Parts: sequence; C-alpha cells; structure tokens
Amino acid sequence: MHSSHAIDIGHEYIDTMKAEEHGSQTEYILSFVVNGSITMRHRELIELKNNMFSLIPAGMPHSIVNGENVEVWWVSFCPNCLNLNEDDSIMQPFRQIRLGALPVLKLPTERVHYLHSLFNELNTIIKHEQHCDIEVLKSLLVLILYEVKKSSQIEKSIAATHSKVVSALDYIQRHFLNAISLKDVAKAIHTSPSHLATLVKQDTGFSIGEWITRHRLTEACSRLIHTQDQIQVIVEELGWSDTTHFIRQFKKAYGETPAAWRKQQKEKVK
Repeated sequence: MHSSHAIDIGHEYIDTMKAEEHGSQTEYILSFVVNGSITMRHRELIELKNNMFSLIPAGMPHSIVNGENVEVWWVSFCPNCLNLNEDDSIMQPFRQIRLGALPVLKLPTERVHYLHSLFNELNTIIKHEQHCDIEVLKSLLVLILYEVKKSSQIEKSIAATHSKVVSALDYIQRHFLNAISLKDVAKAIHTSPSHLATLVKQDTGFSIGEWITRHRLTEACSRLIHTQDQIQVIVEELGWSDTTHFIRQFKKAYGETPAAWRKQQKEKVK
C-alpha cells in the first residue's frame, strides 16, 4: 500500500481562496488554520480563524465560500487503510459531525506548538522519506486526532440537528451496504417516509437517497483503489441495480468513469 493512499499532508499559504464546491471526496479531511480566515458552508456558514480545526468525513457535502491571508495545514486519510472506523474512540469527532455537529473545533493555545511539531514530523516523513513506515504514520495521525478530540466544539453541537435526522444518518452509515431505501430508514427509526424525507432535506440539503448513494460511492472508491475486484463485482456488492446506473452516478460525482478513475489513482503511485 502506498502511503499517500493511506495518509497525505500539506502546508499551504493562500492569499485569496475562491468559492469551491466539495462533497465527493473519498478521504477524511482534517484542516487546521494557523493564520487568516476561511468561510465555509456546512449546512450553514461557518468562519474558521486562528487555531481552529475543520473536520470533514468522506462524502460529506461542504463548500469553501472564501478565505483571506490563509496559512493552513491539512491531513487527508483513509480510515479503512489504517484499520480505523467511526466507532473507534479517536474517530468520534468525525462521527459526531456526520450525525449533525458543526465541523469546527478550537485548539487551546497551549497545545498549538505541540500540534505543529506533529504536523511537521508527519510532513517530513511523507515528503522526504522514500519508504514510509505506515505504522509510524498512523501513530502520528492518532496523536493529531487525540488533540482534535480534546479540543472544544465551537458554538453549536449535535443537539442543533433534529433527533430523527441524526438517527436516520446513523442508520444509513451502518447499513448502506444493504439494499436500503427511504422506507427502510423510516421504518427503522419509527417515523413516516414523507416526514423523514422532509426533515432530512431541510436539515442537510440532501435526500435520503442521495446520502445512501454518497456512502456507496465512497466505499466504491475505496475498493477501486485497494482491491483488484472487477467493477461488476463492486456494483453487485454495493447494491446498484445495474452497472450502467453505477457508472453514470460515479461519473456525475467524480467526473470520470470508475475504470478511468481507478487507472488515474494507480498511476499516482508509480
């Protein structure tokens, strides 16, 4: 496994950030603003300033609105590659965000210097060592995630999202590999399909079907990268009715067919 598929990192200085839509990324993304300000949309407008984290689980829709004089560290990683998942204690902040919490946390000032040392060490190993020990990279990532977990949530919390929406998103997260629909999700959380559809659309901007599709597409990307499975096999295992429909949805999300996307990802590590 190539390290950049498991963990990657960057340290950037950006004078002006322009509006940019996101939401189909296959990795989990953690950003830390050192200086400047970034305005992003995640259900609502959020402003990131000095010493703030932003956490985005794979497949979560969000967008950059603008940013000025920004210095930022970012880390992207594939939990499956590292034997991590959202049920792990260290990953709980990502799970809370998937279920409705705002993706912004504040790092205490006294922890900033230590966090920078972790970022710098991770960056040095990934960018300058020819053969990266994946266990060392994971250890550094876990230490960073521990700092995230200890940080404080900004302003609003998971309580701001309707409890039925939280339960629905949680059910989808746990069962998206099964053949589930709006009716199945509504039955599982004891509400009517029409009422649930309205709540989820109002709270998240996306339908139940779109959330299921996003989860499946993210899992499809993971399998395209990390297995040699034929696309037809992936289609059947992830619950699409036919290959043509899967290819159409994949291309809409990522701009390429699954075969072309897989080839491009493989070529990145040659």
